[in-house]
Amino acid sequence: MKRAVKVILFNILAIALLLALFEGTMYLLVHTPALLKHCPKGIRNSIGYLYNVGDRKVIQFTPECAQYDPGLGYTLKPGHCVFSGAEFRNRYDINSLGLRDEEKALRQPEVIVAGDSYAMGWGVDQEETFARVLGKKTGLKVLNAGVASYGTAREMLSLGRLETGRLKYLIVQYCENDFDENREFLNQGNRLKTMSAEEYAGYRALNNEAKGYYPGKYLALKIAKKRNELRKPAAKKEAKEPAKTNRDDVDLFLNALMNGPRDLSQVQIIVFDAVGKGDFDRPFIGKLAERIRGGQYPAYIRNIIPLDITKVITKEQYYVLDDHWRKAGHGAIAEALATIIQKAERSK
Repeated sequence: MKRAVKVILFNILAIALLLALFEGTMYLLVHTPALLKHCPKGIRNSIGYLYNVGDRKVIQFTPECAQYDPGLGYTLKPGHCVFSGAEFRNRYDINSLGLRDEEKALRQPEVIVAGDSYAMGWGVDQEETFARVLGKKTGLKVLNAGVASYGTAREMLSLGRLETGRLKYLIVQYCENDFDENREFLNQGNRLKTMSAEEYAGYRALNNEAKGYYPGKYLALKIAKKRNELRKPAAKKEAKEPAKTNRDDVDLFLNALMNGPRDLSQVQIIVFDAVGKGDFDRPFIGKLAERIRGGQYPAYIRNIIPLDITKVITKEQYYVLDDHWRKAGHGAIAEALATIIQKAERSK
C-alpha cells in the first residue's frame, strides 16, 4: 500500500514538474523574441498565439490613442499618445481627423495611403512609416489615412471625409481580414453598420483588462484554445450563419472600392496585400491582376497597379512575436511604391 502511494505521489510530482517546465519554456519564449526567432515555425506560431491572446493590446481600444466614432466605429484620438508592444514602443502624433499624420497633410494631399494597422505604422515611429518615407522619396504630399483594423469599406468611407481635389494616387493596403467587413458592406446594400458606443466601450474594457502574468497563465491559454477547438463544430451548427454571397475576396474588395463616397475615376490606384510573414503564397494580388484584366470594369479599375510586396520584402523585416513590419520593411515598401509613382510621373 505504501509503495502504491509513493508511486502515485512520484507520478504527480513528475507531472507537476513537466507542466512547470512547459510553462516556464513558454514564458521564456513569449518574453524573449530574440530567442524565439531561432525556433521552428510551428513553435513561433504557437508562442505568437499566446502573446496575441494573453499579452497584446490593440491601439483602437486604447483610451489614450483612440476614440469612438459613430460613422467609422472608431478613429485615432487627436493629440499625442504612446503605444507599445513586446517588441516596440512608439509615439503617435494624430491630427484633427484622427489620422496618424500632421495637420497640414490633410490639406489637398496628392497621395493618400488607405489601409489598416500596417499602413498606419503599427510598430514603427511616425517618420519610419512607408507613407512618410514615400513622401520624402517622391516629393509629393502624402497623407497617411491608415487606421488599425479598418477594412476596405471603412477605408473608402474615411476617404469621404478627406480633401481629394488634388489627389493623384490612392494607395490601398489590403489585408485578408478585410473580407468580413467588405462582405457585410455588400450584403447591406453597400452601406456599413458600425458598432455602437456601448459595443465600443465593451471592447475597450476587454482590451484594457489586466494582462499581467500569473503562474500557469500560458498553460491555461493552451487548454482554453484546445477546448474551443473541440467545441467549434457544435458552435458552428448553432451559430447564425452570415448572409451568403458568391463573391470572393477580390470581388468584395473591388465592390467596396467602387462604391465609396468619392469619385476615383481620375485617380491612379495602387493596391498591395499586407501578407503576414507566414502567408507569402497568398493569392490575392495575383487574382486581382487577372480579374481587372478580364473583367468589364471602368477604366480606373482596369488601370489599377497591383504590387506584390513579397518580391520586395523579406520575412526578416517582420517582428518575431508581432506580425507587423519593422522599419526596414516599411522602407522596402516605400521604395517599391516610389518606383511605381516616379515612373507614372515621368510618363505624363
